[in-house]
Amino acid sequence: MMSGEVLLVLKEASTFEGALSIRLVEERDSEGRTKYSIACQKDPPFKGEMGPYTFALAGVSGGLVAEDRDQITKSLEWQREVPLLEAHRILAILENRVASVSPEHVMGLDGTTYDLLIERGFNKVQFTWWCEPPAAWQALGELSKMLLERADAASMIEAQQSDNRKRLIRQLRAKLHEAQTRLNNQLAESIRRHNVRCNELAQSLRVSGVGCPCCNVHSSGVRFVDRSPAAESYFICQACGRSFRPEDF
Repeated sequence: MMSGEVLLVLKEASTFEGALSIRLVEERDSEGRTKYSIACQKDPPFKGEMGPYTFALAGVSGGLVAEDRDQITKSLEWQREVPLLEAHRILAILENRVASVSPEHVMGLDGTTYDLLIERGFNKVQFTWWCEPPAAWQALGELSKMLLERADAASMIEAQQSDNRKRLIRQLRAKLHEAQTRLNNQLAESIRRHNVRCNELAQSLRVSGVGCPCCNVHSSGVRFVDRSPAAESYFICQACGRSFRPEDF
C-alpha cells in the first residue's frame, strides 16, 4: 500500500462502467525529498464488457466456479509516479484557480459523473459535476484530465487482465447473447399466439359483433387495432373508450 499524505481523490463514475478512483499522494523519501504518485483503482465492469448484465449472468452461471467469479468481479489496482513539475501544476490549480463554490444547474441521464475530494488534515471540500464541469470550475476539469491521463486506465487494465479473465468474459458474452436470443424468440412466439387469438376474435366481430369485457356492451362497432407481427394487437370499445384483449374475457 502507498504511504504518505493523500492530497486529493478523483472519482470517475460512468453509466455503463465501474468507477475509477485516483488518489494523489505526497511522500518524502529517506533524504527528505518530496515525491508524488497516484494510486488507482478501477472497479468492473470494464469498457466493452456489456455492463452489469454480464456480471449479473456471472453471478448465476452454473458453469463458473467461485474462483472464476471472483476473478471477473474483482477490482484492479495500480500505482504510477507523477513527475514533480506535473504535480506542482496540479497543486497550483488547487491553490490559485478554484473559483466559486456555487455551481450551475445541470441535469441529464446517461453520462459520467466526477467527484473531486480535496483534503487538508481535518478539512475537506468536495466538488461533483456531470460530464463537463461548470464554467467556474473549468480549472478542476483541467486538473481531472491531467490525473486521468497520468492514470492511463485503458492501458493499465489491458496489461493487468489475465488471459483467463478475458476468456471468461467472452464466454459470458456468448451466454448472454444466447439468453437474449432465447428471450426474443419466446417473446415473438408469445406475440404470434396472442395475435392469432385476436384475429379469431376479429372474425367474430365482423360476423356478429363482440361484447366489451369492460362495459358489457355487445356491439359490432368495436375497433380492431392490428399491430401484428411486431407487437400485440388489441380492441377498443366505442361505447366506453377502453381497450381490451382476448385474455380479458
